[in-house]
Amino acid sequence: MTATDNAAIEQLSVAKRHSSDRASQRRHWLTRQRLYVYAGALLLIYLLAPGVQVLRESWRHQLSLGNNARDYIAFWSASHLALQGHAVDVYSAKLLGAVEKSLLPNLKGILPWLYPPTFLLFLYPAALVPYELSAWLFFGLTLVAFVVAINAIVPGRISTLLALAFPGVIISALSGQNGLLTASLMGLGFALLPRRPVWAGVSLGLLCIKPHFAVLIPLALICSRSWKTLVVTGSTAVVLTAISVGLFGVETLAAFVRSMAEIQGIVISDNKLLSRIPTFFALARQLSLPAAAAYALQAVSACAAVASVVYVWSRPAAHELRAATLVCATLAFSPYLYDYDLTWYGLVIAWYGRFGLARGFRRYEREGLILLGFAPVMGLLVVPHVHFQFLPFVALVTLAVIVTRVSNERRAVKGGSSFAIVKGFSR
Repeated sequence: MTATDNAAIEQLSVAKRHSSDRASQRRHWLTRQRLYVYAGALLLIYLLAPGVQVLRESWRHQLSLGNNARDYIAFWSASHLALQGHAVDVYSAKLLGAVEKSLLPNLKGILPWLYPPTFLLFLYPAALVPYELSAWLFFGLTLVAFVVAINAIVPGRISTLLALAFPGVIISALSGQNGLLTASLMGLGFALLPRRPVWAGVSLGLLCIKPHFAVLIPLALICSRSWKTLVVTGSTAVVLTAISVGLFGVETLAAFVRSMAEIQGIVISDNKLLSRIPTFFALARQLSLPAAAAYALQAVSACAAVASVVYVWSRPAAHELRAATLVCATLAFSPYLYDYDLTWYGLVIAWYGRFGLARGFRRYEREGLILLGFAPVMGLLVVPHVHFQFLPFVALVTLAVIVTRVSNERRAVKGGSSFAIVKGFSR
């Protein structure tokens, strides 16, 4: 071996060391080990905080999900009336309120039933067990479904831990609401879409329990020419509606249509709720703008959501980015959602995280996903103090980031610069 060869080998060795050093410097601070630590710390807080509250109030009190998750009382009371053969009465504030007051005499006001008969079909057996047990069962089962959905997107033990520690979980638990359930149906539907189009359609069709969250799904399926899933989704919704109407009577469907005006009235008139409604409509009302201006501002957000879905789903794109776009666009589209519905951001994080793990993250994307994870609690912790509903901007900014990434990936594919990206794209 000549001196020249030895020098070349030495230079190669030095180059490798420098390359290794640069890779080490580029290593992101958010390591797998730190994810375990941070998620575990959040779970510990979730477990300790209720216990501390109980001890502060009284040594004799027991942890009661039912007394804290007040919204669930409307679910249990509706089930109780339906089991008694009075399903249409769930849309009567007076009759439903009487059942609620019998359960919690100190309940302030009445929690109305604002859902279609299809969701009543879901909750039909809820009142077969006592209220407190029913609340725990509902939370436990929907939490399991949410964890399953996240694991279907990103399999692994760390995904389970992160799903359990996601702040949207505690918001859903404390509100006694269905954010975990709807997120699970959406997450499972699009996790199944590439390989199980029929079962994907069944899962997506079940979102008719909250129809304003399913508006953009047919648009996405049409743009991607997913005809089988589209047919099954529509058929599932029709069958579920037919069963609910057959069981509870057609008058329940008519009562639900009438109740939509009540929903509109609540959102327009109750300023106390605006901090928990993360929409541009709520922002406009918070700024004392007239209802017409609020609807116009929300319409702009809805148009941006529709345009994003059409742009991403009508041409080849990574399935992860397609799913994240649709989830985020849904949150930007509807004028009526609450902070517990922001549990859907867990799906955005999972889909975008899966894409980033496969094709790489850009600068600050991981930090952005962390901030997005805390969005569900902002309506309780931040918005009331700053007196400005900034959460709808979070939805649009996140949507813009995802759409920009899709555009960049398409340009990279067109330029033929990355085989890995081409491989990750689908029709």
